[in-house]
Formats: sequence, C-alpha cells, structure tokens
Amino acid sequence: MMPRCTIYGLSIVSVLLLSSVARADIVTVDASMSGTAGAYSYAYEIDNQTSVGLLLFSLTFTGDLGTIESPTGWVTATGTGGPGETLVEWISTDVPFDVPASGTLDGFAITSDSAPGTVAFSTFDENFTEFDGQTTGPVASTVPEPNSLALLGTALVGIYIRRRWTLG
Repeated sequence: MMPRCTIYGLSIVSVLLLSSVARADIVTVDASMSGTAGAYSYAYEIDNQTSVGLLLFSLTFTGDLGTIESPTGWVTATGTGGPGETLVEWISTDVPFDVPASGTLDGFAITSDSAPGTVAFSTFDENFTEFDGQTTGPVASTVPEPNSLALLGTALVGIYIRRRWTLG
C-alpha cells in the first residue's frame, strides 16, 4: 500500500499537469483596427469562457509600439519577447477588475506605425492556467520602404565608384 503523502503528491502533480494544458478556444481576443498607413490604432476585447477570472493579458508583436491604454484597474508593462519582438502585458490590480468568468472586458489598446498582421497573445487565469492564441496586431514590414531602397542604391553606387577609382 502506498503512503498517503505519495498519493497526495501524485494527485497534485496530475492536477498541475492537466491544468496547464489549456484550450485556446475558451479564451478569445477580438481585435479591431482603425487608421491609415503610419497611424494605426488597435483595440482588444477579451472573451473569457472559463469558470474563473483572467488576471493577465499579453501580446507579442514585431511592429512599432506607440501609446498603450488599459481598462480601469489594469496596469501595463513592456519588454522584449525575443529578437525583434515587443511584449506588452496588461495586469489586473485586483480581483474586481479581472476579466470575469464567462464574461468579456475591453479597453485594451495600442497605437503603432506598423500595419496589421497575426500576433500571439497569452492570458493567465486566477489559477495561473495559461491560454494562448492568435489575434491581429502590429507587424514589422518585410518589404523595404522606398527610402531604404534609395539609400541602398546610393551605397551600392558609392561602393562601385570607389572600387573603380582604387583599381583604375
């Protein structure tokens, strides 16, 4: 017969492992975007279909970051998610401000010079279960801007002239 502490330990480990596997479709982030090239606004609404409140929401994107807005009772933090990535986190300051169980909350917003694309989001509930998914957000352009192409062309012409001058 197994000791009671071993059974309890195995039960706790099982619950932790099972609770960390979260379905993304029970937490969705609806994005709306407005603006024109160089001046975009992104607004987010979180739809929480879990049985507990959500206390953290984060976006990871590659585009430029302007201003950040938060709902009442939420604070923000920014950091680097990885090379070329920006991480924006919104954190609830107290339980009454959390995204309610089976409810929604809006008021999360950012501005950016970067055009929309697909970005990753994460949320944590009051039990620290993580829910991940994708939504719309600012993404860095992969096509060089005309000014960048002109600068590159000028540099190549300069290199060509210098090589001809030193060789000739």
